[in-house]
Amino acid sequence: MNKKLMAVAVAGALTAPGLAVAQVGGSPGVSLYGRIDTAVMIQKLSQNGTNTIPEVKKNDIFSPGNALGVRGREDLGGGTSAWFQLETGVWPDGRLDSAATSGQHFGGRNSAVGFSSAAGDVLFGIWDSPYKVAYGTSNLLNSGGFASSGIIMGNGDTTGALPNGLCATTLSNASGVITTSTTTPVCATEATGNGTSWSRRNNNSIQYWSPVLSGVQFRLGTSLANYQSADSAPTASGVQKPKYYSGNVTYARGPLALAAAYESHEGFRPGAAGGTANPKDNAFQIGGKWDFGLGQVGVGYESLKYASNNAAGDNGMKVPAYVVNGRFSAGPGALWASFNKTSGGKDCTGINTIGSASCGTDGVAKMSVLGYDYVMSKRTKMFVAYAKIDNGLRTNYYYIAGPAGNNGANATPLVGLGTASGISPGTDVTTIALGMQHSF
Repeated sequence: MNKKLMAVAVAGALTAPGLAVAQVGGSPGVSLYGRIDTAVMIQKLSQNGTNTIPEVKKNDIFSPGNALGVRGREDLGGGTSAWFQLETGVWPDGRLDSAATSGQHFGGRNSAVGFSSAAGDVLFGIWDSPYKVAYGTSNLLNSGGFASSGIIMGNGDTTGALPNGLCATTLSNASGVITTSTTTPVCATEATGNGTSWSRRNNNSIQYWSPVLSGVQFRLGTSLANYQSADSAPTASGVQKPKYYSGNVTYARGPLALAAAYESHEGFRPGAAGGTANPKDNAFQIGGKWDFGLGQVGVGYESLKYASNNAAGDNGMKVPAYVVNGRFSAGPGALWASFNKTSGGKDCTGINTIGSASCGTDGVAKMSVLGYDYVMSKRTKMFVAYAKIDNGLRTNYYYIAGPAGNNGANATPLVGLGTASGISPGTDVTTIALGMQHSF
């Protein structure tokens, strides 16, 4: 097998568990690694969908996807080994706002302890879900830096514990039974992830990765729900018992890479009084990529299904989306492009009391990206990128969260249609970036 071609075929999966462990090396030892990616970024946020919030311009030096970590591996004999990885986000621009410091403590990004053998790998820690990893293997994750999925495809990137009602209460232990009172929150040290996102890095993860056989591998994952008891996890609609399961199957051999993934959420979006405490949501994706020597082209499809959580028992909502992308050698680097689109929510009459007007064209959003990487060495490159997100009247997809000055709430976005960004629905986002990336 051509190892260089194989590396290209899985270029988007650099955060995949199997590859991350392999980077520790076949021999025992501890290694330091990192990625510094900083860009001068100019953004324009248009008027919102009802023109009640004016255009906003935002200039920034931003550092997307930076990481610093340490990995170690020890041979235990008999074909088994133990390994660990601790990774943190780093911010060379010095920003201290809360949106940027998520995961900044050591171990806040992909971090775990695991065991390897001929039967595969098992890990315990915080890690990207198998569903999220599949985006990368089939080149859904990136043809280039600003062509990330986890925006429209995946419906937002999120890190944290499983959602649960006890994060808004204090806890006490009376006769061995957890009781609650509605006062001070207790989950400040373990924030919960967004309940509608599918591009997830989960706290309290347990995962299994099979060995790679003839280019095929599968991964399974679940996550433990903290602050839960059998008797008391109260919400307005009843006892919340969140459950989470994720899995994928990937193939990467020669010029072809394929991936399929499925994920199930239960109890992530408890309804209001009289509604459903544990609605069952699920997601499915399939994608592939072909390497033709001078470049690669990739396609992918995703279907998100959100169950009704209100008292009326409505149809819930289905959110289809697709992506096409490519990367092509040009001079000393590569030209890359990506196009994502969601056609809006289907069968969503009355869900979360938003109403049928939220379906159809109001839920359509598109993302177009064009960029060029100028490769300076094996470890260093410069890049330029243009990205445009066209939001529908009820969507608020956004590449980077938390812009000041455009976070009004003139209309509630569809559940499941938009990132947890705080921008007002209907706001279009244009980004131009010039940056540099160095890996070590």
